Amino acid sequence: MKNKTSFAFISKLAVICNAFYLFTTAFLFLSWLKIPADIANFMAVLGLEMAPFVNLVFVIWFIINLLRKKQIDLPKWQTIINFLMLFLQITLLII
Repeated sequence: MKNKTSFAFISKLAVICNAFYLFTTAFLFLSWLKIPADIANFMAVLGLEMAPFVNLVFVIWFIINLLRKKQIDLPKWQTIINFLMLFLQITLLII
């Protein structure tokens, strides 16, 4: 039971970090957006530093659960968003 709740928590944390990743990326490309430095630092840490790591942990854990044929009780939209965001983060890292 603890494994399922931890996996659900990681998935939700990844969604939150991905949202901050999108906000931070938008702020980097749109210079006319002005936000306070404290909020910008918080968003940068959650978005640019934590999001790729949490996404990678989620994807590896998801694949392990698939290979072990364990039941995955997550909404499909969370899984799709996390996979797409990891793909986007890897793509932007390469560019």
